Amino acid sequence: RLAAIALLVTALGACSKNGVSPFAHGNAAGYVDMDKVVQAHPLHVELDQLQAQITLLNGQAQNAPVPQTDEQRAAQAQMEEQLAAADQQFQMQMYQRRAYYGQREAAAIAKLQASSSGASAPIGQALSAQAQKVQQDAIKTLTDFQKQLFAADAQHLQQVARQIQQEVMLKVGARRAQLEKQETDYQIELAKQSQSQRLNLKTKLEDLNLSQEDRQQAESQLANIETREEALINQLKAKDNADLTAYENSLQKDAAARYNAERVASMQATSDKLKARQQDMNKQVQGQLSGLGSQYQQQVANANAQLEKDPKTRAELEKIRAENQAQYSAEFQRALSAYQQTRKALVAKYSAIGHMQFLDDVALQNEAQSLTDQRRDLYTKIVDQVQTQVSDVARQRGIGIVFTAVRGAGSAVDLTPQVLKAIAALPNPAPSASPPAGSPSPAAPTPLSNAPSGSRS
Repeated sequence: RLAAIALLVTALGACSKNGVSPFAHGNAAGYVDMDKVVQAHPLHVELDQLQAQITLLNGQAQNAPVPQTDEQRAAQAQMEEQLAAADQQFQMQMYQRRAYYGQREAAAIAKLQASSSGASAPIGQALSAQAQKVQQDAIKTLTDFQKQLFAADAQHLQQVARQIQQEVMLKVGARRAQLEKQETDYQIELAKQSQSQRLNLKTKLEDLNLSQEDRQQAESQLANIETREEALINQLKAKDNADLTAYENSLQKDAAARYNAERVASMQATSDKLKARQQDMNKQVQGQLSGLGSQYQQQVANANAQLEKDPKTRAELEKIRAENQAQYSAEFQRALSAYQQTRKALVAKYSAIGHMQFLDDVALQNEAQSLTDQRRDLYTKIVDQVQTQVSDVARQRGIGIVFTAVRGAGSAVDLTPQVLKAIAALPNPAPSASPPAGSPSPAAPTPLSNAPSGSRS
């Protein structure tokens, strides 16, 4: 719920058309049920739709299918390895292209600065090479650490899956043995119950003087006993088989939940380790670059001071930066699209190999995060519009302070109905387009100074 805050809405009317002081009629207090008003906003339906998509994606991630066989576990491990390799290749490709465009831009700017200042060598050339080496070493160290974590995760999850399946098989085997013993005991009990009758009939049949009619009748009775006992035993076996199947399904469902919980926990732990290592690397790199940066900034400052005196040169400088950023952004989007298609193809390939549908956790997480950001922005937009309407209504009613929660409003005037009418009168907004649930959301073009974030399945 929104916190109870007081809006000094009369201050918003300080420039009113009639020129009356905003506090002339502003002694009263009012309140608005913000939850009720927000729910009545025309955009609230879209807010609910976004939440439904987020819930669906989170559910898919939490209920991912669990490999049951060695073949499926091997397929999943190979897929994880290939996805990690694709991610590393994408990261390295983007780093190389970012370095290329950065170096090209720096060279062009240095050339422009040198020509403007009359210097013989590009500004910061030696310092740039040293800085590039520091960044390359840092990225390689972080990438190697990422590969080690992913490999450890894959091995750990395979062991967890095997252990869980072994537990399931042991429990199923124990239940099967118990049911088979009960079936054997029941068969023995039936045999005991018919033992006397069966013995009498067999003794009767041993009589050579028995008439043909009596012999046939005794044989029929003996066969009926056998048929009845067999039917009763088969009936019990059918019931036991159904019970055993239901028991195994229950165990498998519980096993899937346990595996997914462990998988999510492992992924979170790995993510935390990567973030911590990246923070350490950033601090280390910043420390190494601080000295180089100070020298470079001094050189650049001296050159820029001269560039600022020449508008034509300054315009050329901005043109160089804009062209490089535009070309890099276009190449980044193409590479990102190819990378996403590669992930989809790998998931489809190993799903076919393992005869089960694997999921790409990265695609689901990215899409859920994208929708979460959309929902947050939309909610902020709704609240801003509501607060504008509250201010207008309060000013019209001569209300000086408005509480945005019913609780604690006391004897304040209820402005909720009027605000609801004002909200209802707002034009119906066009629905904003949102990608279908489950599809990976395209990332924004990465600036030349920033690296794209890592990903995994």
